[in-house]
Amino acid sequence: MVKSNNQEDDDGSVNDSSYLRSGSENQNSQIDYKNASKGPQIKAAIAGAIGAFILGNIIGWSSPVQPQLQQNSTEIFNETSSSDWIAHIILDDNQMSWVGSLPNLGALFGALGAGFLMDKFGRRFVLMTMSLPYLFACLLLAAAANPGMLYAGRFIGGFAGGICSVVSPTYLREITMPTLRGILGMFFSTFVCSGILVTSLMGWLNWRLISAISAIFPVILFAAMFFAPESPYYLIKAGKKFEAQKALKRLRGIKYNIGPEINQLEVRLNKELAEKSSPSDLIKPWALKPLIIAVSLMIFQQLSGINAAVYNSVAIFESAGSTLDNLVCAILLNLDQLVVTVASSLLVERLGRRTLFVLSELTMCISLFGLGTFFYLKDNPETDPALVESLGWLPLVSLILFIGAFGIGAGPVPWLMAGELLPDKVKGPGVSIATFTNWFLAFVVTKTFVNIQSAITSAGAFWMFGVCCVIGSLFGLFILPETKGKTQEEIQSLFNKKK
Repeated sequence: MVKSNNQEDDDGSVNDSSYLRSGSENQNSQIDYKNASKGPQIKAAIAGAIGAFILGNIIGWSSPVQPQLQQNSTEIFNETSSSDWIAHIILDDNQMSWVGSLPNLGALFGALGAGFLMDKFGRRFVLMTMSLPYLFACLLLAAAANPGMLYAGRFIGGFAGGICSVVSPTYLREITMPTLRGILGMFFSTFVCSGILVTSLMGWLNWRLISAISAIFPVILFAAMFFAPESPYYLIKAGKKFEAQKALKRLRGIKYNIGPEINQLEVRLNKELAEKSSPSDLIKPWALKPLIIAVSLMIFQQLSGINAAVYNSVAIFESAGSTLDNLVCAILLNLDQLVVTVASSLLVERLGRRTLFVLSELTMCISLFGLGTFFYLKDNPETDPALVESLGWLPLVSLILFIGAFGIGAGPVPWLMAGELLPDKVKGPGVSIATFTNWFLAFVVTKTFVNIQSAITSAGAFWMFGVCCVIGSLFGLFILPETKGKTQEEIQSLFNKKK
């Protein structure tokens, strides 16, 4: 019986004779993905994004547990102290600020080495092994006997999250075909938001129990990545062509001819190897231009004021006359962000990355100026109280609109585009630099926001971030390129027109 293209032999190997004959003929032709299966790619993308879900758990952990760990929650302590069989920990404001910001600091250091790790050991292996520090961090928090153990658990969890924030988007981009890259690339941000929401929903539990339950998710990450395929691009780069064929066949299905795509990956790799790679590549125009854009996206994301809005969320709900519990408020905001992030993943291949980013920045700008105006009137002793009371709806509407706008563009788009923009030759160190910038600014803003409020008032802080959003929208309009539906070669041609 004659075997069809890419049919497996009896021993499970891939018969690639047909595509070896046709590869050179079709290396420059458009690859036909109509016979590729979407299901295997979606399953692998879900597995690759579980690390982002755990990162969301870590980011969202401090919000629901803060009342239990601080002295101003006597009633909660009276209820939980009897079940606190290890130690009764009480934190002051400074200690709690470290608990909230240390994951950002840990992620900052994790991001630095993530590019090297994923290029050395592979995307799948690194994501799978990150389950170990994630698990250790959760158990350390659950068994914490003093603030130092809390600090260590938060830092270690953030460190693993920083590595995943580099490797996971790269893995998602490399396993998907161009028509799914936008939707599945958004899985990283969607799963982060999901992790934050799930942690908020556990907010009524004892903080040790929250940490213990969270330890289940790293085990799921390990199991999911154990059965997931490795990135075909990485396998080709590592000289494992046979394994790359099997991985791509798993991702695209039995009806898909993997030959042209394998050949395209080899051509890309040969172009990279044609010139010796060195750290100085990052300052060459073909790499520096996309690197600056990727870093700028991360800067505008963190200077959008997301931390300022979340930090003041309780005060904003109270100003609007809301009597909802603080945890309920947090759940509503996190649900708002998750819903619009999912919507963004559905729109990104229709409207494009650039359009979503610009709309997001402009909407956040309007929301922040609305928040700043309300707090200015509220804190001004000369303002008529009746006017402030009549504007009670303004901060609530502005906050909900702001969170939604962030989730549809400024939140997910930088993570998606950082991997798309950077050339393969410098993708590892380039994405690490962009991610490092993101986490560094997240740490600085989170740790210093109280000082910013004291220096320029809440209104001034919101207006300051609003100005940053104005600049971000101009950046999106005039500098940010559109990558929707483009191959890696087409994206790089945007920065190599002269060449």
